[in-house]
Amino acid sequence: MGLARESRTLFKRELLIFKANLRTNVMRSVIFPLVIIVFFGNIGTAVRNVPIAVVNYANNAQSMQFINSLQADQTLQIVSATNEQDALSMLQIGNVQLIVIILPNFPSKTGSNPAVQVYYSNTQPTVISEVLPTITQDAQHFGEVATAAAIGQVSSTAAAVPQKTNSEISSNALYSTTSSYLTFLTGGLLAMVVVFAALFGGGVAYLSDKQLGIIKAFLITPINKNAIVISRMLSSAMQGLISALLALLIGMLFGVTLAMGVVAILYIITVTVIIGLGFGALSMVVASRVSRVDAYTIFAQAVGLPLWFISGGITPISSLPSWLAPVSAIDPLTYATDINRAVIMQGFISTSQLITDMGILIIFTLALAALAFKTFKPTIE
Repeated sequence: MGLARESRTLFKRELLIFKANLRTNVMRSVIFPLVIIVFFGNIGTAVRNVPIAVVNYANNAQSMQFINSLQADQTLQIVSATNEQDALSMLQIGNVQLIVIILPNFPSKTGSNPAVQVYYSNTQPTVISEVLPTITQDAQHFGEVATAAAIGQVSSTAAAVPQKTNSEISSNALYSTTSSYLTFLTGGLLAMVVVFAALFGGGVAYLSDKQLGIIKAFLITPINKNAIVISRMLSSAMQGLISALLALLIGMLFGVTLAMGVVAILYIITVTVIIGLGFGALSMVVASRVSRVDAYTIFAQAVGLPLWFISGGITPISSLPSWLAPVSAIDPLTYATDINRAVIMQGFISTSQLITDMGILIIFTLALAALAFKTFKPTIE
């Protein structure tokens, strides 16, 4: 038989084993993303220390008292800005999430001439909906005779922002313009479940077969030994794909939407298969060199979790310590997550971004596959 047929035959065996333990395998694939989404999916809604820029044109005793009242609330973190343009620049680059402009006529006692204006990016509607009432409540103390809606026009919609600033306010790209932290987390979670499915489904299964003498039986048959590596890589990619699709389904059940629609699933499948093959190859590299399942398990955990953290799986890469930036740049999960988030959250991905990210993932997989073939051969001679 040729290499392709032998690999396909061994892969069918892996599929039969997976099918025989289908309930266990599915539950294992579901529990982890479900726990992550349930326990961490709403972290982005825990509003605390939201950075806001305050421009104080009034510069009087009442305006200072207003700022102090904002500062006293733990929900807000005040960042002073000299003028409106500086504040808008902060909003554009994501240093602040909202701008409060205190006009010279503060405090205004008439609803027709508000003295507080609020500009904000619509990237995190949950955060904004929590912060705006806080500002409104504090402003009411300085305009008792006016209605709450008239106090400073503290708006709840972007349409209330003056037209002259519309072109100047850009969306903070932290969690995209229409997405939540849950969507952000799901985009990063997809890559992680693939890695763990590939590392554990590939390496642990290989070590189990080796302990049972099954690998030895394969080695004495007249088959191309590379077929063993290829079948394990395919099995890892298959298990990773199932885990990723189940994780995506769980995310969608909790409210995650795909900005690119069905096309996003095609991108996700492609990325999943590539990194599944790569980490399946990595599992073979390590499993060929160790003999104990517990030692391999320690390796898988020590590699999988750090790679996920530094890839921006939980928080944006920009929020990581500066010394981790070079490490994140060589992490393949960084580029897998980049594609997944682009198609899920933004609804588009540029050609240059796609070529760069896909190119790095393909190079990673090919390099690990070559290493897997090389390290496996000495064990069978």
